[in-house]
Amino acid sequence: MDDHSRLKHLVMPSRTALPSEGTLRFIFEPPTDPNGVGNSLLREGELNLSAIVRAFDGLVYVVDEKYRIEFMNSRMTMRAGFDAIGHPCYKVLHSLDIVCPWCRNTQVFKGETVHWEVLSPKDKRWYHVIDTPIFHPDGTISKFGIILDIHQRKEAEAELERHHRNLEEMVRSRTRDLTLINEHLLNEIEDRKKIEQSLRESQERHRIIFDGSRDAIFISGADGSILICNRSAAQLTGYSLTELKKLKIFDLYAKMAPERYGDFFKRIWAGQSISGEIRIARKDGRTVHAEFSSRKIMLAKKACAHTIARDITARKKSEAALRRSEAKYRELVQNTNSIILRCDPLGRITFFNEYARKFFGFAEHEILGKNILGSIVPWRSTTGQDYRLLMVDFFKHPERYPTNEIENIRKDGSRVWVVWTNKPVLDKHGHIFEILGVGVDVTQRKQAQRQVQSLTHQLIKVQENERLKISRDLHDHIAQDLSTLKINLETFFKDQPETIHQKVAQLSDILHRTIASVRDLAYDLRPPGLDQLGLVKTLYRYCEDFSKANTLEIDFTAAGMEELNLEYETEINIYRLIQEALNNIKRHASANRVMIRLVASSPDIMIRIKDDGVGFDVDGRLRRVLKEKRMGLQSMTERVHLLQGKISIQSRRNKGTYISIEIPLKEKTNGIQEKHSHY
Repeated sequence: MDDHSRLKHLVMPSRTALPSEGTLRFIFEPPTDPNGVGNSLLREGELNLSAIVRAFDGLVYVVDEKYRIEFMNSRMTMRAGFDAIGHPCYKVLHSLDIVCPWCRNTQVFKGETVHWEVLSPKDKRWYHVIDTPIFHPDGTISKFGIILDIHQRKEAEAELERHHRNLEEMVRSRTRDLTLINEHLLNEIEDRKKIEQSLRESQERHRIIFDGSRDAIFISGADGSILICNRSAAQLTGYSLTELKKLKIFDLYAKMAPERYGDFFKRIWAGQSISGEIRIARKDGRTVHAEFSSRKIMLAKKACAHTIARDITARKKSEAALRRSEAKYRELVQNTNSIILRCDPLGRITFFNEYARKFFGFAEHEILGKNILGSIVPWRSTTGQDYRLLMVDFFKHPERYPTNEIENIRKDGSRVWVVWTNKPVLDKHGHIFEILGVGVDVTQRKQAQRQVQSLTHQLIKVQENERLKISRDLHDHIAQDLSTLKINLETFFKDQPETIHQKVAQLSDILHRTIASVRDLAYDLRPPGLDQLGLVKTLYRYCEDFSKANTLEIDFTAAGMEELNLEYETEINIYRLIQEALNNIKRHASANRVMIRLVASSPDIMIRIKDDGVGFDVDGRLRRVLKEKRMGLQSMTERVHLLQGKISIQSRRNKGTYISIEIPLKEKTNGIQEKHSHY
């Protein structure tokens, strides 16, 4: 079927154009012209429309509301490759299986005429589409579409746009280049101005520096004539500037002949820079020491000697005084009866005075450069303390150890105790570059302290043994005898009158109280439960009995103590410390409540005792202890020191008292003492 037949099939016999909305309407009307005039007009219109469609260089199609093609011209048939009447437009036009996402049918079937462009996914070409509605007499609507191939135009437009962008980029690039060139020229002009200004300023600065320099500056020629000199040169020599320019440079030297200056200038001419010290003869006859430096410069295309001289007379005097002072210091250091050494921050010895060498038994070449640790400080003390961590911290933070007492070792292996006074020496940046140590031998004092400690230990041990003996005698003899006496007394007067019985009962009560007092005394002298029940349960019972007897609330708690196998000496001293503390609280504190904590936390056993009593002045009390013969706090301190522990007592008026005790944890292992160390 050709385009004319299709249009004839589509277009009805009568139509009336309704141009109000720019759309074409075809209205079906029954034929009313008996003479056939209307049919002639209809055929003429069909022919005209067919001619227009045939002449149109594009694609023409008509689609119903269900997207089915009702008409397509021959060009559209050629593009589709078959007669697609009745086929979906989206399948024929763009090879899609669904309605085109850009479809405008909704607008067209509302009566609008739309223009739009689309890139067809079928052939990847651009098309301009004009869609307008066709209103049929039966009320249905079709879409009349015209498609123009604008692919070449789009490509031309894209090419034109690319050329336009390239042209704009070329213009921008050229503009940038011209701008940069212009800026460069402006910068060059500005730089030239700055250079000229800098040159003027530099000349002015050099003139100010030359005239204002504290060093004397001379510029002399090959014959020794002084060409230029500054004010400091006049001050150094005592001559005026005018007088100096009439002299030769070698006239100023206290000891230099003209021929020597000739050799000197030849070396300068050869390019050498010469420096040293000279003596200058001033105009007033005095001689000053100067430090000079000379080099070659060119002045008006002539080689000259540029010499800078500085007065060092005061420095030379200071150096001489310093040498004398150093000699005195060296003599003092070497002959003093103290150990003096210096070491670097890594512990390497850099100085060892003569007394130190004699004391430790090392020759100077044997000790210098050696590390303190392993040479004069042993790896471990005689008690087993590892000194390595201590020395690492000392070299890292020497300011923490202004003084320290440590065990040292001599070359022959003997041990000595030294009290060191340490001072870090800082460089100009505030960094430690050396440590100065001054030591005093305190071995005899340590031995005396150990002897006193040993005697105190023996005294307390004898005291405990004596208490044990007295406790046993009281419990096994006196208490038993009193109990027997009480029983015999009660039975001896069994058949006597009532008055005798009452008297015997009174005597029996007295004996009962006496027996209780004797047993309490024996218990205080030697707690019997310490061997059977252990330290914690014995202390718990003691605190419970003490609380009942003195109406004092005692909160006692122990942790970590059950599994320990402590020496009896440690146990009895811990018991005595708590016993003494409670007795002190009872006598002096007027407290209502006491908290006691006994905690084993390796490497220490910690005791904390706190009450809510009236408190006291700790320092004042300790000063009055011996004078008033009150041995409570002193006894506790001695016991703690005996156990090599630490005690701290804090108290304030009406704020109670807090006692903190730390004792090194020592256990018995198969009869051998085991010590838990910090290291």
